[in-house]
Amino acid sequence: MSRPIAVGLGLSCALALLLLEVTGHALGVTLDGDRYELAEPRWLMLLALLPITLASAHRSLADLPRAQLVLSGALRGLGIVLLALALAEPARTTDVTRTSVVFAIDVSDSITDRDLARAEDLVRAAIEARGENTIAVVSFAATSERVPVDLEDPASFHVARHEDGAASDLGGALRLALALHPEGHLGRIVVVSDGSETRSGALSELGTLSTRHVRALHVLLDDGPPAEIAVEDLVAPARLRVGEPFTLRARVRSTTAAHVRVRLYQNDLLNGLDGVREVDLPEGETEIALRSVVHLPGPVTYRFTVTPADEASDRFPENDELSRTLVVPGRPRVLYVEGQAAGATYLSRALESSELDVEVRSPRAFPTSLPELSAFDFLIVSDTPADAISPSQQELIERYVRDQGGGFLMAGGDQSFGLGGWEGSRVERLLPVHMDPERRRDQPSLALALVLDRSGSMAGEKIELAKEAARATAELLSGDDYLGVVSFDSQPERAVRMQSAGNRLQIQRDIGRIAARGGTAIFPALDMAFSDLTVTRARLRHVILLTDGQTNETGIPDLVSLMHAEGITVSVVGVGSDVNRALLQEVADTGGGRAYFTADPHNIPRIFTRETTTAMQSGVVEDYVTARVTAPAAFLRGVPMESAPLLRGYVATRMRAAPAEEILESDLGEPLLARMRVGLGWTLAWTSDVKNRWAVDWVRWPGFAPLFGQMVREHMRQRHEEELPMEARIEGETARLVVEAMDDEDAFVNDLDPVAHVIGPMGAPVDERTRIDVPMHQVAPGRYEGETPIERFGAYAITAEHRRGGAVVAESTGSLVYPYAPEYAALEPDPALLEALSEASGGGVYAEPADAFDAMGEHVRAREDARAPLFFAALAIFVLDLLTRRVRLFDRSFRAS
Repeated sequence: MSRPIAVGLGLSCALALLLLEVTGHALGVTLDGDRYELAEPRWLMLLALLPITLASAHRSLADLPRAQLVLSGALRGLGIVLLALALAEPARTTDVTRTSVVFAIDVSDSITDRDLARAEDLVRAAIEARGENTIAVVSFAATSERVPVDLEDPASFHVARHEDGAASDLGGALRLALALHPEGHLGRIVVVSDGSETRSGALSELGTLSTRHVRALHVLLDDGPPAEIAVEDLVAPARLRVGEPFTLRARVRSTTAAHVRVRLYQNDLLNGLDGVREVDLPEGETEIALRSVVHLPGPVTYRFTVTPADEASDRFPENDELSRTLVVPGRPRVLYVEGQAAGATYLSRALESSELDVEVRSPRAFPTSLPELSAFDFLIVSDTPADAISPSQQELIERYVRDQGGGFLMAGGDQSFGLGGWEGSRVERLLPVHMDPERRRDQPSLALALVLDRSGSMAGEKIELAKEAARATAELLSGDDYLGVVSFDSQPERAVRMQSAGNRLQIQRDIGRIAARGGTAIFPALDMAFSDLTVTRARLRHVILLTDGQTNETGIPDLVSLMHAEGITVSVVGVGSDVNRALLQEVADTGGGRAYFTADPHNIPRIFTRETTTAMQSGVVEDYVTARVTAPAAFLRGVPMESAPLLRGYVATRMRAAPAEEILESDLGEPLLARMRVGLGWTLAWTSDVKNRWAVDWVRWPGFAPLFGQMVREHMRQRHEEELPMEARIEGETARLVVEAMDDEDAFVNDLDPVAHVIGPMGAPVDERTRIDVPMHQVAPGRYEGETPIERFGAYAITAEHRRGGAVVAESTGSLVYPYAPEYAALEPDPALLEALSEASGGGVYAEPADAFDAMGEHVRAREDARAPLFFAALAIFVLDLLTRRVRLFDRSFRAS
C-alpha cells in the first residue's frame, strides 16, 4: 500500500471516530432567528470517506493533467459532502405569516338562494386574492363535506345544497375544517351562515380552535327566508275535564302579512266546536284561540294546520302544522266483553251507576295489543267461549293482570268456564277456580230426556238404530243420573218414565218396545219432556230430540225458549233430507244446545253418544241456590247480602288452593264468587251470569249495583294518588325526560327505579306507533333523568312508573311535541352564535379577503425540508466528476505516444 493511501486511510479512521462522537445527537444552529437542524446527523459519518477519496485521486493512474486530477478529486469530495448532508435530513425552521383559509358555508334549507350566491362570490374573490395562501371550502347542513375548488378558475366555483338540509350542524363543519388546515400556516375559518344551529356543538370546538391557534371569522347571511309561516306551539290548559269546554291557543309566526285558513283536528276528525277559521296574519307572532271539548277520558291528539291563500307567502310546508297529545283524566274505565250482546245492559248500567266508565264490546272486538288493553282499569269477560279469544289475546290478559296490575273478572253463562271450552286454557290458570267440578253423590248430575220420532217414516232400520242409540245412552249414564224416553208420532208416549239410570234392565226392556207408526207431532212430545224435567232435581237438565220429517212449527220455538229459561237445554238430531233444517237449527240455538244433521241413519248411535258425553261434561247447575258469604271482603260492606235473592243457576267449578279465596258459595258448597292475587293484579270468578237468566232476580235487587261496582273498584288497577311532575323536551333529535321527586313535606324522594314509556306519534295509526321504554336514573337528590332518540316527527304521550322494591309507588304523565325539523322554526337570522364564536377565537367579521389573509401580528413556526436541493446538487457534482475523469479539460495539445 502506498504511503498516501495509508495516510488517507488513517485520517479517515480518525475522522470517523471524531464524527461518531459529534453526531451522537441532533445538530442545530440558530442564525438570524432561523433554526437550521440535522435530524439524522449520523449520516455525516460518510465524511470519513473524504481522506481516502482525496488520497486515491492523488494516486490516480489516469493520463490526465495534474490540475484536472485535483479538480476531479475535489468534485468527488464535494459530492460526498452534499450527499452526507442530504441524508442527515437538514431542515430550516422559520417564522411564517402565510394563512390557510377554510370557508364553512351553510347550505341548509334556511339559507336562501340569494344568500348562497353571495357565499359563492365571497369564495371566488378570496381565490383571486389568495397569493401564497391556501384556500379550501366545506359545505354543511346536517352533515359536512369538502367542496372541490379549482384555484386556476375561480369563476367555476359552485356549492350545492345537501339532501339533508333540514338541520344545521356547525360543530361538525368546524371539525372538518380543522382537519383541512396544512402545517406551517396560520389557520383561519370563515363561517358563512345565518347563525341557526339546530345541532349544538359549535362552541364546544373552541378549545380545539385555541389549541390549533385557529381564528374563526364569520359572514352573517341575513337575507332570511322569504315570506314564511310557521306554527310554533299549541297550548292547552293545565287541567282538563271530560265534557267541559276549554280553549286551545295556537301560536303562529309569519314573516309577512298573509291570509290563511286554519283547521283544528281532534283525533283525525275536525274539531266540533271550532274546526275551521279564516285568519289574517300580521307580520310577527299571532295567537289564535279555538274552543274544544273532550267527551271521553284518556289521551286525545289535537292537530293544528295552516293553509295560506297564497303559496308564495310560505316557503316551508313542513312547519305548517303541529300536533299535541293531551291526557284527559276521567273515571276508571272498564272493558266489558259480552258474548250475548242483548244481555249486556244489566251489568253495564249497574257499573255506570257506580261512577265507572264502561265500554261494551263483542268478543270480535277484543283488544289485539297490550297498549289498547292497558287503556282500561278492569276487564270483564262474560258468557264468551274460549275460541272467540285467540291464544295471543289470552296472553294479553295474563300480561295485563300479572305485569300491569289490571283486574280481570270472568262471569258465567252457557259459553263461559268449562261450558265455553276454557278448561286447560291460559286463562283458566289465572282464575281462582278449576273448571272441572266435583260430582256430588247426593244429587244426580244429569237428567236426560230422549224425544224420539217413531213416525211411519222411521220404520225399519231407522227406528232400530234410534233404539240402539237410546240403549247406548243409557249405558253411558251413571247410577246418579236420570233418564226418560218420550217417543212420539201424532201423540207422545212415555216409553221410559223419568227414573234413575241405574235401572238399566228395565230401561233396556222399555226401549225395546218402541215401534214406528203414525204421523209427526214434535210440540206435544217436547212439552211432555219439559213436564218431566221440571219436577226432576238435577244439576243439568237436557233434551235430545230425534226426528226425520216435517212437523207443524206452531209454538215450538216459544216452548223451547221457555224450557231454556227454566234451565233445560235442547239439542236436535235430524236424519235424512226431508227434515226442516231451519226449524231444528232454531230449536238448538234457542234451547242452548247443538244441532246435528245426517243422511246416514247409521250415524245416529255415534251422534247420541257424542251428545250425551258432551251433556255429562257440562258444568251447569240450573236450580234455585242461595249465595252464602264464606269470607269477609271489603267490597261487601254496605251490600245487604242477607236480603240477596236466589240465583237460578251457575256454572259448577271447584276452588283452587290458597292463595285463591272463596267469597261466596252456593248452598251446594260450590264457589259462586272467588278471587286470587296474580302478580300485580287480581282475577275473579263469578260463576253465575250477570243477565236476566240465572241472575234475573239479582239484576233487580238493590244490592246488585253496589256489589259489582265496589268489587270492580277494589280489584281494578290502582291509579296511584302520588303523581310526580315530569318535564319532557326535545334537544336536537333527542327527547330528554326529567322528574323532580318531592313528597308532601318537600323532602327529596330518592332510590326510585323509574321507567318511562314514550308512545307515538299519536297521530299515526295504532299499528304504526312505537313504544320506547326509557330507563331513568337518579342524577341528584330527587332528580331523575332519561333520554332517547326520536326519529319521527309528531306528538308523543309519556307515562312513567316509579318503583321501589318492585312495587309501583308513584306515576308521572307528560307529553312531547316534535312537530318538524328545527331548521324550519328558524325564520330569522341569529348572529349571536357567530359573534360568540368569532369573539372567543379572536376572529371577527369577514368583509373582504384581506380579513382572512391578514396575519394579525401572528406568525407560525414552519419547518422547511432542505434535502431536495442537496440531493440535486450532489447528483450534479457526480456528473461533473464523471466528466472530468473522461474528458481532457487541460493540455488539450497532448497526444498519447
